[in-house]
Amino acid sequence: MKILTAILLCFISTIANASNFTELKTPKSKYLVQAPKITIALPSSYEKDPTKKYPVFYVLDGELNGDLVDATLRRLHISNGANEHIVIGISSQNRLRDFAPTVNKNPRGPVGEGGGGDLFLDFIEKELMPQITRNYRTNGFNILAGHSIAGLLVVHSFQSRPTLFQSHLAFSPAVWWGARETSAAAKQYVTSGKQVPTYLYMAIGNEGGKMRDIYDSLTQTLVRNRHLNSSLLLDEFDNDSHDFTMVAGLLNALKGLFQYQEQRMK
Repeated sequence: MKILTAILLCFISTIANASNFTELKTPKSKYLVQAPKITIALPSSYEKDPTKKYPVFYVLDGELNGDLVDATLRRLHISNGANEHIVIGISSQNRLRDFAPTVNKNPRGPVGEGGGGDLFLDFIEKELMPQITRNYRTNGFNILAGHSIAGLLVVHSFQSRPTLFQSHLAFSPAVWWGARETSAAAKQYVTSGKQVPTYLYMAIGNEGGKMRDIYDSLTQTLVRNRHLNSSLLLDEFDNDSHDFTMVAGLLNALKGLFQYQEQRMK
């Protein structure tokens, strides 16, 4: 895994100066005090085939992770291992406020931070997505991906708005946050018998202590209660730190996404 991580890091460095993203202007938000930076990368075939419609891949922390996702998707597509996607990068000016669904009151974390996750999802659902749908050729299949506290928002969306995205990718999601409300809500959702078909990918690194205990408890519940028409893929990268789990897991996550998309088309 260390070799794979090193290769991917070299890969990131080669794409850093060759971004396909351009900034997208959005109207003043009704839901957010500070508007996030939105960038968009269109597939290579977008201008060549004016009839083709594409799935949309929403990447949280887009300035940091957007190029990695876009370049990996393009490389996989060349090898017939991925569909082309419109990739949307979303970069918040205050990650804890915008991505954490609840306010943290536990002294082991930043007390008083968080609580804006649902407003941020309102922005995506009611403002950003309609703008993308109006102005670009989309096919109605949407993916949300995030790492750490952004991964927590992915898990929150998975259980609180299960039809908003058709696939969810959460890398080292911060399920320890606050009173673990998101983890508890996700468990309640998957045991309710009301699950909506989706593709869920989750990965963890060498995190220990409560972080790992809470994550393991959640994944065990997911495995026991997986939806028959859904796809669940879990990875453990015990030799990689928290900061590298998105790099380490992205290839598997995208391969699983492609398989799920192909199954849905049958």
